Amino acid sequence: MANREKIENFYNLWITEIDQLFSGYIYDEERRPNPTRYIFSYYLTLLERFTSNRLEEIEKINLLSGIRGVGKTTLLAQLYYAQKFIASSEKSKYEEIIGQNYDKIYLDVSRLASESISLNDFFNYYQERNGVRFVDLKKKLLILLDEVHYDERWGLFLKNVFDATKSHKNILIIATGSSALKIKLNPDLSRRSLSEELYPLKFSEYAILKNNIYPQKGLSDSFLEAILASRDAKELFGFCKNRQIEVSRYFGNLPRDAEQDYLYFGGFPFVLRLKNKKSIVFELVSGVIDKFITKDLLDMRKFSSGTISKIKDLLYLIASSDSTDIDKLCRTLKLDYRPIRGVLDSLVQSGILVEIKSYGQKFVRVRKPIKFLFISPSLRVSILNGILPPEVKGKILEDYLALIFSKDFRKKAKNYGGIEVMYDSSSGGADFVLRLGKDKKIIVEVGFGKENDGIKQIKSTSKIIDGYSYGIVISHQGNLELLSDKIIRMPFKFWLMI
Repeated sequence: MANREKIENFYNLWITEIDQLFSGYIYDEERRPNPTRYIFSYYLTLLERFTSNRLEEIEKINLLSGIRGVGKTTLLAQLYYAQKFIASSEKSKYEEIIGQNYDKIYLDVSRLASESISLNDFFNYYQERNGVRFVDLKKKLLILLDEVHYDERWGLFLKNVFDATKSHKNILIIATGSSALKIKLNPDLSRRSLSEELYPLKFSEYAILKNNIYPQKGLSDSFLEAILASRDAKELFGFCKNRQIEVSRYFGNLPRDAEQDYLYFGGFPFVLRLKNKKSIVFELVSGVIDKFITKDLLDMRKFSSGTISKIKDLLYLIASSDSTDIDKLCRTLKLDYRPIRGVLDSLVQSGILVEIKSYGQKFVRVRKPIKFLFISPSLRVSILNGILPPEVKGKILEDYLALIFSKDFRKKAKNYGGIEVMYDSSSGGADFVLRLGKDKKIIVEVGFGKENDGIKQIKSTSKIIDGYSYGIVISHQGNLELLSDKIIRMPFKFWLMI
């Protein structure tokens, strides 16, 4: 237990530094508020329900996970100064927030832990100093906790706060953590919290943050629904054809190289201000993985030093291949199956990799190759230091689809009886098989616009999955085209609209 004087000194210094600490997160170089990400609207609505006393019990504690560098601290800073980021046209909706009719405190728990001060000790002091008690708060209190997992007993602390405040709705805690597994699976918070995940930037967010260019409202969701809900390829083609002018107008307003710049450099908000991108970005993005290995991974599982020393080599092998044969990885890296599989599981659980299983894998005993994609194309490009062999260039498009499947398709799963994302591991098989509910299947192949590119793969996969609704060839260069009554070619730009 830290002594009272030490906590008091920390508290006094912290509250005097908070404005200066957040200055770089909320303002650009010209002291204009930085644009917000889409998820800000979700939390602004949550804060509005809190201030108007409409918060549900389980919403009192909201956990936000996400890999390093995706902007969790910036989000908390923008919520701390929420009134600065509300558009003029919406101020009437958020009068309580603008009026700041609540108390608030932000804490970087890693700084707290470095002083050997626990969350429990700090907030015992906070209550005493401010003459309040969590159990019977009279004024609303917003608590923002960054990197909460640095406190070893953070889950128990939040559980106790939740239990102590059951009689009122005057507290809201938003806690972030880079150690996704710890955030998502903390046993103390089962049935006592909601969880969200902050992903790397989608293309539309990149265009907003980098170029201040917004897509047409509702266009993203309409594309998503069309891809999932169309009855056949002809209906999907008709929808896309009717939206071609809107898509062309949007990309016409962007710089010529915006698409490639996004795929190579644009996955993480912290790189957007850099002017000399190529010389710095790869190093900074690779640093995201380095910090994961040296900090988060060791918190999640115990690995030998020999295993840890080969994780970067493992990621390079994944980044430079189409699918992953774990047995082959074991031979190449001279490691046993268990540590290799353990590292891969941790990379998936942390949110760096997305595992795409082979279609029908759960029904067979043969250990098939597994497709691992990166949650952002920028991660693969940085691991390969910007040098992409021709056979790997299509993989960065698949990485973007992995982001879309994880972020956007998952949110629609309940509407369709569940959505499974798989791939065909057989020779000449398609890149993805989407299964919606029990009956609907969509085959997706990523190509580069060559004649008949992707058609063979879709037809090959159609023979082993017992019927499909339609196939989609995603073309990096080709035009929108109805290739047959079952197959449509969709330019990759249409997927960037999601």
